[in-house]
Amino acid sequence: MIDQMIRCKNLNPYDTIETINEWFYKCPPKGKEKQWKDGRSAKETAMHWVHTIPVAFLDILKDKELVFELCAPEYVTKFDVYKGEGRNHDLLILAKNKNKDTVIISIESKADEPFGDTVEKTIKAAQKKKQINKNSKAIKRIEDLRKDLFGELNDNQLGLMYQLLTAIAGTIAEAKKQGAKTAFFLVQTFVEKENSKHIKNKKDLNSFLKVFTKSEDAKIENNEVLGPFRITIDNEYLSSSIDLCIGKYEIKI
Repeated sequence: MIDQMIRCKNLNPYDTIETINEWFYKCPPKGKEKQWKDGRSAKETAMHWVHTIPVAFLDILKDKELVFELCAPEYVTKFDVYKGEGRNHDLLILAKNKNKDTVIISIESKADEPFGDTVEKTIKAAQKKKQINKNSKAIKRIEDLRKDLFGELNDNQLGLMYQLLTAIAGTIAEAKKQGAKTAFFLVQTFVEKENSKHIKNKKDLNSFLKVFTKSEDAKIENNEVLGPFRITIDNEYLSSSIDLCIGKYEIKI
C-alpha cells in the first residue's frame, strides 16, 4: 500500500484488505453483485480507496493534521437499544490528531443513489409493520432517534431523509464507543456528469443541516466541512460531549 493506513474488516488490523477482490469478499455491500458495478458507489469506493487515499478526501481535512490508521468498509455501529439494523458506514476510519487523540470519520458514499426514504415514509412503513406485529418497536425507534438528534419532534423533520439521521447517530455512537471527542461525517460523491439526482442529494443534505442546526442559513458547499455541532442527549450510545463536523466532497470518475 502507498500510505500507512490499514484497510481491514471490522477495524481488525490483522484481517487486512489489499485487493479489490478481497474488499468484495470480506466486506460486500448489502446488494452483493447487484451493487458491485462500475459507476456505483460501492465499487467506486473500493477502487478509489483500496490502494491509496483520495486527494479530495485529504484536501477537505488537510487543516486537521490527522494521521489515518485504520479503514473498515461496510462497518456497522449500533446506536440505540432497539434490535433494528445499526448504522452501516460505507467507510469507517480511525485517525489520530496532533495530540494523539482518537478521531472518528464516517463516510457515506454516493454515485447518484438517494439517501433512502424520508422520515415520513419510514414512519408509515413502521406503522404497517406494527399492524402485522403488535410488538414491533419500529415507530418508537424512529421517535427516539428524532428526539435524540433534534431534541424534540417537529413536522419539519418529516421530509428529511431518514438515512441521514441514522448516519449521524451512528457516527456519534462510534465516536463514543472509541473514546473519541471529535467525529466527522462526510458525504463522498462520485460524479461523472452532474444530474438531477446529484442535485437532489445536495438539497437533502442541506435540508437536514437546517433542521439539525436550527438555522435557516445552514448550507454546505462542495469540498467544505461545517461544525463542530453537538447533540444534547446523553445515553448508553450517544454523547453530548462529542464535537461533530459534517462535510462533503466530490470525486470525478
